[in-house]
Amino acid sequence: MRKYKIGIIGVGMVGTPLKEYFEEKQYKRGRDLFCYDTDPKKKYTDDINKAEIVFIAVPTPRRVKDGRCDTSIIRSAMRMLDGEKVVVMKSTMPPGTSEQLQEMYPQHKFMFNPEFLTESQAKADFLNPDRQIVATTEKSRGFASDVLLLLPIGSFSSPGALTTYDYIYIKVTSAEIGKLATNSFGMTKVMFANILADICDGVNGVFGKKIADYEEVKQVLAHDKRIGPYWLEVLHGNYRGAGGYCFPKDFDNVITSVADTIAKLKRKKGDTKLVERLEKGHRVFKAFWDYNITLLKHQNLSLSDVSRHDTEVQKVVKKKKR
Repeated sequence: MRKYKIGIIGVGMVGTPLKEYFEEKQYKRGRDLFCYDTDPKKKYTDDINKAEIVFIAVPTPRRVKDGRCDTSIIRSAMRMLDGEKVVVMKSTMPPGTSEQLQEMYPQHKFMFNPEFLTESQAKADFLNPDRQIVATTEKSRGFASDVLLLLPIGSFSSPGALTTYDYIYIKVTSAEIGKLATNSFGMTKVMFANILADICDGVNGVFGKKIADYEEVKQVLAHDKRIGPYWLEVLHGNYRGAGGYCFPKDFDNVITSVADTIAKLKRKKGDTKLVERLEKGHRVFKAFWDYNITLLKHQNLSLSDVSRHDTEVQKVVKKKKR
């Protein structure tokens, strides 16, 4: 495979491991690696249009006014691109965004390559992925294997390496939903754990003594291989509840996306039974969301206090819980 010229727009938590990875593969800034970031302190102002494959890893923050995912920075990044590019989206986006971009910019070939990083070990997670997915539109499918072979190989890879015969193609919108579902499932599990902890406290209150201990309940759950130990802690640093930069943002993205889907189906007079199920599912998601808001409120915290990068969250929580 020939060596493509690589571009990266957005050199933050997601873009930095990607940049370092290519540098370790002997790519050189200004020759076959071009980086751009709007933060002047980072000093990444390369001519991104010298690249053939452009990874977009810009933030998509939660809009406070309506909970929706703000994709304006993605739109700004797209306006930078001239000619024809293979555009690999790494930013988390609402379902359907990549397909919309493919329609808006038909000269480019769009893919979605979701990143599954934890903030404390972003580089290690990038280099050792559980899955490496290069999802495609119809127009970009022919380039998916080339992009996949540029990246660290996961235990599961899509569409599969050129040396295998087992090709599994994933559509961009399926991957967008899968990315949101991963973080939303994690947040749901955190909230479920906190509800169980409250149940233990409630039982103890009824009996007037401590006969239930969530830490013991956690051991029962964690050693079930179907459940596992991840996201069962009720204390995150020095507060209870679900927070961080990604969990609340992506969970709310699911809630608003489901609401938007319901509204659009109703306008199209779509399947009424499907709409009814989606409405009930939406209420379930909202109930978990409201529980988390209440849990934070009882600790004198707000969602905005904990919807930050981990180091910032701990500083805010420590100050407000004095």
